[in-house]
Amino acid sequence: MIMTQASPDLKNWSQQLHNTLTFHRHRACLVLSGELSWQQQMLNTVIQPDTKGLFIGSHSLHLQAEATHPKQLKLLLGQETDFAIFRAEEGIEADALGIVSGMIRAGGLCIICLPDQATFKNLPNPLLKHFLNFPLTPKDSLKGFNHYLWQQLQHTALWCTPHNPLPDLSVLKPATDSLEWQGDKTPDQVMALDAIHHVAYGHRKRPLVLTADRGRGKSTALGLACVELIRSGKKHITLTAARLTQVQMAFRAIEEQIDALTYNGFECIEKRPGLVVFEHNNQPYRIEFKAPDDLIAKTNVTDILLIDESAHLPLPMLKQLLQQYSRTVLATTQQGYEGSGRGFQLKLSHYLTQHYPGWKPLQMKTPIRWHAQDPLEKSVNQLLLLEEALPEVKSHQSSPIEACQIERCSVLELLDSSKGKTRLKQIFQLLTQAHYQTRPNDLMQILEVPNQQLWVAQVSGQIIGVVLAVEEGLLPQDLGENRRAQGHLFPQLMAKNTAERSWLALKTLRIQRIAVQLNAQQQGIGSQLLNEFLQANQADYDCVTTSYGATPELIQFWRKHQFVPLHLGLKRDKASGMHSLAMCRPFSATAKALTDSTLAAFQNQFAWNLTESFKGLESALVITLLQGCDFPIVSFPKGYLQQQPYEVVAYQLRQWTLAHINHLATQPLAESWVEKVLQTHPWQQVCLKESLNRKALEFEFKAWLKAHL
Repeated sequence: MIMTQASPDLKNWSQQLHNTLTFHRHRACLVLSGELSWQQQMLNTVIQPDTKGLFIGSHSLHLQAEATHPKQLKLLLGQETDFAIFRAEEGIEADALGIVSGMIRAGGLCIICLPDQATFKNLPNPLLKHFLNFPLTPKDSLKGFNHYLWQQLQHTALWCTPHNPLPDLSVLKPATDSLEWQGDKTPDQVMALDAIHHVAYGHRKRPLVLTADRGRGKSTALGLACVELIRSGKKHITLTAARLTQVQMAFRAIEEQIDALTYNGFECIEKRPGLVVFEHNNQPYRIEFKAPDDLIAKTNVTDILLIDESAHLPLPMLKQLLQQYSRTVLATTQQGYEGSGRGFQLKLSHYLTQHYPGWKPLQMKTPIRWHAQDPLEKSVNQLLLLEEALPEVKSHQSSPIEACQIERCSVLELLDSSKGKTRLKQIFQLLTQAHYQTRPNDLMQILEVPNQQLWVAQVSGQIIGVVLAVEEGLLPQDLGENRRAQGHLFPQLMAKNTAERSWLALKTLRIQRIAVQLNAQQQGIGSQLLNEFLQANQADYDCVTTSYGATPELIQFWRKHQFVPLHLGLKRDKASGMHSLAMCRPFSATAKALTDSTLAAFQNQFAWNLTESFKGLESALVITLLQGCDFPIVSFPKGYLQQQPYEVVAYQLRQWTLAHINHLATQPLAESWVEKVLQTHPWQQVCLKESLNRKALEFEFKAWLKAHL
């Protein structure tokens, strides 16, 4: 939007800018490109008196802007600000742009301070240091995100430079008038309240999934629903989220309705963060926040459970909450701050359709904190590729796999033309759909990291598969034991857990992401893409590795391509709720020798840990991991099939089971057998799962053991 026509003086232009944004209840993105002294003069004029904002970085350029590190922004979710300032020299992070754009009030500005184009093109981004493996520094980055940022902002922001006329503000006028609504709720909020009412009073086990982009009043709707349900007679309402701050807007809405409830005879007798208690006719009515862990550890008595920002919780945790609480509402931001709302929705909806066929989706579209056609929202959505997903390609079931073209893609190609931008959008949205932890920062990483490989599979010009990998290793073996090099996840993990420092010296390539479009899956596309990737890199690397949240299906996929498991994380990942499994496909003789010795140690330790660290591991996952292991053959204690008590032969049964897991895996009681024999669960727990007493369960065990033997 760089304009060349004459403009009024700066003060009048600045006032006109704010008047326009305030009148339309909009926000905008303003770029100040020039020297620091000129930028500060512009900020002093553009920033309105009596406003408060954020400076994203360490050294604020304006007295009214509080310096805030990008990492701190997650703690500010749900809060608002009048404006925000980014400065290229302090670093611009994609995640931060996404978070801040949702915090700026109507009438506000997101101000991005850049040097001239030639300087910015080669300017290192200090925030990139966490994405780069040692010994790389921000100076070594590709500067691709700088190029992309400059390119995209040309078309989506107001630009001010020292020697060009001020931009024409007529571009801020909406194409159509924004629709107004009557009353204190948007039509979407009214529909949301009605849908939540149905969850509270309708059939059980019919969850509601409420989705919305930022600024749609989703959290406020949850708060208003709490008040309506209290008024209609519900006595105990529970809200939960990853953090108490994420339900701040909901509790603010509740507090704003206290007077209305008082008018209806409800007296507020207690109010503190995360808790509001009313009394009516000598009966207590509670609205309270409970941490997800507490809700799972002990089932609380509640009339309805409202989960805000549910995409921030691991999917296994959400599944557990759905099982324990029969009336549940899950709300999530469609374009997430810490992960993709869209990818989360795909996985959640698939699970709900299987287990809760009566579930209902509801999307809130009308913005409430600003009006529709907001220039800043449009700018950020285009910049961070958060627009509507590209249409899915037609089914490939009738197309031969040979029609799929596979090639390596360079950052230069992605930035070179409109075709490149289309490919970048397809790649990022495909990663978003496949991995619900994909964030805007992943877009920045794709465009900046020099030692990575990006491979794509495409049909008729549409990208349907992606592999993203990064080089690791070639580290000095004398790297201090207490010193950790930045990055290099796999070699350092192996060196630490095997005490074998030779892992550090290997030249390795770790696959970070592999994704195939949903309607192109189960057709061999992922396997073909992975095979060509492996073949192309076999001569140049000692091994290819990967690390991911372990599931039986994923383990089987990687095993099919000759990857072997070498390490399973003892704790569940906070984001995925799964144990991280590290696997390796060795190429060189050195890597093969290390892999063989590590695998032998891993399988024995894993079997031992089933009675301790992995006692709670899903039995289906235990079986899948053990199927690839090699244990010595031992004879079955046949006395157990006669009169010998289980406790007398438990060790022999354990060793026999480890050696015969492949044959046992298909048996109907295999999972319960594994839980008892390998994970030493109490009889009471295993019997409860099968709805049998111990005598009946052992009879069933012995029946299929006799058939097998």
